[in-house]
Parts: sequence; structure tokens; C-alpha cells
Amino acid sequence: MDAEAFSESLQYQAVKKRAVASRSFRSKIPSSNGQNFTEGQTIQFDLPSNLAAQYYNFNQFYLRIKVTTTGAVSLDRNGIYNIIKRLTIQTAGSQLCDIINYNALVCAFIDLQASHEWKASSGAIMCGMKGDSLSGQVMGAGDANARIFCIPLSLNVLSNCTPHRLIPAFSLSNLQIRIQLAAGVEAFVGTTAADCVYSIAEPEIVVMMTQLSPTAQSQINQSNNNMYNILALNYMNAQTSMAADATTVNATLGFSMSSLERILVLHRKSNAANGTYNVYSNSRIRNNLSEYSFLINSEQYPQRPILVDSNGAEVMAETLISDHRLTDFTRGSNVNVGYAAVGTLGVGTSDLSGVAPNIVKTQSYTLDAATATGLSAGVTAAAGVAATPSSIGTFVAGCEFESSLSDGKSSNIYSGISTIASTIQYKGVYAPGTVDCQLDFFAVYTVLMSLDMNGLGVYQIRV
Repeated sequence: MDAEAFSESLQYQAVKKRAVASRSFRSKIPSSNGQNFTEGQTIQFDLPSNLAAQYYNFNQFYLRIKVTTTGAVSLDRNGIYNIIKRLTIQTAGSQLCDIINYNALVCAFIDLQASHEWKASSGAIMCGMKGDSLSGQVMGAGDANARIFCIPLSLNVLSNCTPHRLIPAFSLSNLQIRIQLAAGVEAFVGTTAADCVYSIAEPEIVVMMTQLSPTAQSQINQSNNNMYNILALNYMNAQTSMAADATTVNATLGFSMSSLERILVLHRKSNAANGTYNVYSNSRIRNNLSEYSFLINSEQYPQRPILVDSNGAEVMAETLISDHRLTDFTRGSNVNVGYAAVGTLGVGTSDLSGVAPNIVKTQSYTLDAATATGLSAGVTAAAGVAATPSSIGTFVAGCEFESSLSDGKSSNIYSGISTIASTIQYKGVYAPGTVDCQLDFFAVYTVLMSLDMNGLGVYQIRV
């Protein structure tokens, strides 16, 4: 029989230990290539290097910008994130991170992981989102209505360390963060294209820094032999187009990495993906998708294709598995919000009253091309008055490639599939009636960032 043990509540000697001598402080880093920017331009930040015993905390890291639009416009449901077309991080000529269509990726994650309450509170204040809505807030025209936003720059390799790590700031080369701005007609929704023209002033990165005492830093140097290895998740984008009335899509994806862990698939009508002033660019449609899978060197993953119907239960389950939270009941999502007109106006739509406002929810997750025009987030109405139905889709499909040995949660191992020197293909089967569409594929994979202070003293990355 095992020896008896005391409850943790009675283990009075098990107390927290005091941390090594250190201090934390907030640092503001202005852009290095100007103070005023317009659509299509790139903002660059050069994060200081050669800072002895100092570290960046990229989990406490955001972009602060002042935005002005020419006309009154609506934000998309991912708020001001929608102005970031591409996010790149590099150092000493080595590219650590390059996420094309970053705005679309963030929107998919917000739809899957953010609750209505977060969007209506923190997301509304920092980023211009709305709770329980398929659109963001409205911005007024001109300098008088300019607004400051603070955008947490999530989903980049420096903030996705597994497990969490502080990033040494004493490398011999700057970390460069480049933010390419989207076209106005992609970022906003306006009455005319001219309304969507925008400018950005006073951009700066705000980050928390930690500085260790010389003694503590010396101990870390000795324990690591001046070698700092950091595992992190990274994202890579691939795209293909789909013609109207196509019933199959077979796309070869250039994903070559040692640990591919999952792929997300987004379908956007061509007018939304390319940016039209009155279309919400993050309207994602199912486009009559009936099943999908991936081929790696002709081996199918999963072995039986994932089936998609008008309700989307199976594809939602598989997407949550790829996000490692199929049984996590604590977090909500925003994939099934929006409004639909009821059949008989004035007839109660609530279980609590005989006459209720016209606020029936619509099935926005699996909206197809005919319904998901992307033109309207929908408007509620009182009983007896016709509501404006939503026409924005939120469909996203995922596929898991990581072994259940780690289940995406282990701090000791990672177990994605190697696709180095392999051919990886998407295979989608569609019912008749599809429309012109852009498909975005986002690969999620593990990389190793290394900083060898005995050698070159700059970050190097291995995929």
C-alpha cells in the first residue's frame, strides 16, 4: 500500500520561493521609418538589442496607433485588426515570422475563441469590436473623429512560445517588426470607396521589459551555457482560387516543416477577399463544401474525409479538436451570431413572452454564397417590423495533424507531422452552385529559435 500523504492544505513547508532580483518596466518604441502612414504602406519597428540582462515579454505587447478615416465607416468584426494585411518579424536577414493575410487569420481566431462578453468590453475599448455582432463599431469622418487603438499583436512567433519564455533582448542584432497596411476598402466598410481612405499617426510598440541583476543573469548564462533555445508556434499562409460552379478543388500547398500541427481553411467570395468598399472582407462562406481532407505524399489525412453539412456539426468538432479544446466548455465563440427575419412579424419568438422583438438568430456559421453576400451584419427590429437579416458567414474548417502523444498541451514534447521534402495537397469536394472564391490555408507548426551568445549572437530559426 502506498504511504499516506497530507493534503496540500496541510503542507506548511511548501511555500513559494522569492524570485531572483529583477525589475520590470514599460517601454514605448516608436516606428523607425516615419510617424504618418497611409493604406498599403509598411510600418517598421526596430526593437533595441545589446541590452544587457534584459528580456522582452511578448505576452504583454501591443501596437498603439491613431487612425483617421476620410468618411464615416464601419469596422469589420475583428475591429481595427483588419488594417494589418501582413505581419513580418526578422533579424539579421533571417525571417522569424511572415503571416500574409494576418487580418483574416486573427478574425478566424477571434470568431473561434473570443466570447461575446470580451468583444463587448475589452475588445470594444481596445480594438473597436462589438459583442454578439458580425460587424465592428462605426468610426466618424475626419480628424475630429480620429481614434486611438491598442492592438495586442498575438499569433506571432515571439508571443507563441511553448511553454512561455521571455525573449532575450541582448542579441547582437535588432528584432524588426514590419506591419503592412491593408487597402482601405478591405479594412473598412463605407458608402463609397473614398470613405474608406485612412491614415495612421504616431504608431508605437508598447512592451513590458524585465531586467535581471548581474548575479541572476550570470547564473542563467552558466546554466544555459550562453545558449537560448525557444520553441514556438508559427503560422504560414497559402492561397488558391476557386472558379464558379467548380465541384472539386485540388490545391498543392507549399508547407514544408518538421512539425505541422494543424491547418485552417477559409473560403471568401472573391469580392470580399479582394476588398470592395461595401462588403465585409471577413465574410467566410461554406461555398457548398461537402467534404475535405489533405494528402501528404498521397497519404490521406484524416483517413476518412471530414464531412460538412448545412449545420456544420462534424466540421466544428474537427476544428475544435485541431484547437485542442473539444471538451473545453469555459470559452465561447462567435461563429453563429447574426439576425434573421422571422416568418410572421409580431408573433413571439421568445419562450418567455407571446410578443417579442424580431431577433431570431441565423445560422451564420455555414452560410453559403447565395445567402452570404457580406453586405449586412443585420439589424434587429421590434415586433411587427421587418428585421434586416445578416449576410455575413463565419465558416472556418480545421484539420489536426498532431499526435495524441502531446495533445497540443504537453510541455515536454511536440508531435506534428514532418512535411519536409513532401508534397501536401488540399482535396475539397463541393456540391453544385459554387461561386468565385479565394481559399486561404493557414498552417500552424512548431519552430525552434536559437540564440547562441558563444557564436553569432543573433537569432536563428529552424522549422
